[in-house]
Amino acid sequence: MRRLLLFLLFTISLSLGEDISGLKDFFNRQGYVVERLDGKVILDLGKGRVSVGEVFKVVRGGKEIVHPVTGEVLGKMDEEVGKVRISEVKDKFSVAEILEDKGISKGDRVRLDYGSVCYVGGEEGYFKVSSLVGEVRRGEGCDYVIKEFEEGFGVEFNGKAVAFFEKPRPVVVQKPAPVEKDFELDAKLVFTFPSLPLSADVCDLLGNGKEYLAVLFESELKIYEVLEKNLVDYATVRLPSGYPVSVQCARLDGKRDLMLVNIVSGGEMSSAIVKVVGGSPVVVKENVPYFLAILDKSRPAETFVGQRFDSRNLWGEVKRLKLVGDDIVEEGDFKVPPGFRADSAIMLNDTLVFTDTDGYLRVFEGDKLVFSKEDFGGSYTTAELPEAYEDESKYVFNPRPFLFSIGGRTYFGVIRNVSGPVYRFLDVTKFSEGELYALTKDRKGAYELKKIRGKKFEEAIQAVSGTGGDKLFLITGRTGTLPLQNRGDLFRIEIRTF
Repeated sequence: MRRLLLFLLFTISLSLGEDISGLKDFFNRQGYVVERLDGKVILDLGKGRVSVGEVFKVVRGGKEIVHPVTGEVLGKMDEEVGKVRISEVKDKFSVAEILEDKGISKGDRVRLDYGSVCYVGGEEGYFKVSSLVGEVRRGEGCDYVIKEFEEGFGVEFNGKAVAFFEKPRPVVVQKPAPVEKDFELDAKLVFTFPSLPLSADVCDLLGNGKEYLAVLFESELKIYEVLEKNLVDYATVRLPSGYPVSVQCARLDGKRDLMLVNIVSGGEMSSAIVKVVGGSPVVVKENVPYFLAILDKSRPAETFVGQRFDSRNLWGEVKRLKLVGDDIVEEGDFKVPPGFRADSAIMLNDTLVFTDTDGYLRVFEGDKLVFSKEDFGGSYTTAELPEAYEDESKYVFNPRPFLFSIGGRTYFGVIRNVSGPVYRFLDVTKFSEGELYALTKDRKGAYELKKIRGKKFEEAIQAVSGTGGDKLFLITGRTGTLPLQNRGDLFRIEIRTF
């Protein structure tokens, strides 16, 4: 028993060190000089990575250090060539004034010069923080102050909160109460993405039945060839400027799948269409003023719609669309219920499922509302709408429901991302878990939701997609207080009844 207790204490200690290791990343931030101006430099460190007033050393790789016996190159001695201070922060870059200059030039590396660091908190936390950060003294009055809270460790810079690192929560394992459930899944990790995936869909891009996975990231669309046990990079598409929020594959030309990429630019939709031309994916249409969606993939031409979206009115009118060549033509209004959102909508025959702006899952059969359930929607896919919100608040887009089949019967699958604790220190919300539900009908024709049992998915489920059947791809997202901590995982999942 004593050995078991010691093992558990050791495990908890290691876990805490891993969870707050972001502190080490925070104080070891690095970037590059991408341009030099009069008295200033441009750095490739943007919003979320630096704050106004922070100082960075400018360094340049010097002489190689070679082991005298093995001949191995052990590294290089960095040469400090200056110091700069952040004066302006943009989305993807920052402007810094030059404080010291010993020949700063484009391509030089920059490293945070954090100076003094103070700590306010308990004894155990002090030793753990010191082991990660280095020289830390107790009290306040430093440029950077690390404060211990019940939920984690916050970092202040010049009195302003700039980062938060959560402590692990104890996991209590209890025997679940016997509840009747009839869906479960197996999940197998296939791939880990180095940054946050925003949306994804499975495509037949060449029209030969071969699967490709289109994954949307902050500034690009990456396409992977799907192999039996892994993914292989196929192509990367640079997208028009804006906030990409959704990708969906659809066979609109009768030959192969196109990719509908929804982008918010200037507070309005400015979507694009991507297709493979000569073996390479290219943007063939951009600046489309709709959120584009195929509601029923078995009837793509009939259910190809576009919904107006802007920061003044948010979700607006819905139009039936038609693809003519590479152009989009309106074909009249498409009737939808109140509260309809194209980002979270899917159809099968005359049944329409979507999550409205208030987080209610709605199910309509024709014009009739047949089911409603609150507390759904939400993801890590967002766009800034400065006209709609003050302080550059972000609008959240929902993950799309999906279809899966078991024994010849098709079900609607619904994603629910569970909100995590609100970090009062930074006033942000994270998701603690992603859940899957099956929408079913009982013998009397009444709808109900049944949670799909199986693996617990960390943080948020960003997309579930497949080409049919019970085998699907599921993509999760995880975020940190720094962009370099953002990640995502790809799973193959199989849903079955029992």
